[in-house]
Amino acid sequence: MYLQVANNNKASTALQFFLEAVDKHGFPSRIERLWRDVWNVVSSIYYDLLHSLEEDGLLDPANCTHLFCAQYVFLPRIQEDLDTFTDGWNNHSLRTERNLTPNQLWEIGKSQSPVSPPDNFEGIHFPDVEIADMDQIGVQVPELASPLGIEELEGLNQLFNPTAPSLCFGADIYSAVVHYIEGVLESSQEA
Repeated sequence: MYLQVANNNKASTALQFFLEAVDKHGFPSRIERLWRDVWNVVSSIYYDLLHSLEEDGLLDPANCTHLFCAQYVFLPRIQEDLDTFTDGWNNHSLRTERNLTPNQLWEIGKSQSPVSPPDNFEGIHFPDVEIADMDQIGVQVPELASPLGIEELEGLNQLFNPTAPSLCFGADIYSAVVHYIEGVLESSQEA
């Protein structure tokens, strides 16, 4: 299994993640109940947390500084949680499979019944679909520039570890980062 987080929802990003997964694990052979479990164990936590921050007035989706801070803090936390979930999922024993793990079953399956890449995969071309055009479909997630200069960003990185332990899934770190960046921006405007 391969799970990655990104700061956009572009088709080109999803394709890149898929190609990396295929390169590492081979072509997928079946779909499981994975997304429900990912939602229950990882995604719903951050969904609820971000909505709570918004409802409490701590995250304004129209404020670029708030969005930058949310991405700065929560993207690495989400990826860390996805990595932990992936490791647990791939290495948990399956009672119905003689207590073998998905990783063990994958290796056995690869050796006994390898899944070949599709014929002419390299030559596949979808003439009516351009990846760049697909990036314009669906919810548009704006690309955010850092509101900080290079030196200020280095200071932020030295002061705050987005994946530091937190009893509230990083909401405390997010609030501290917002406070810090707003202070830096305020003092630079006064100068």
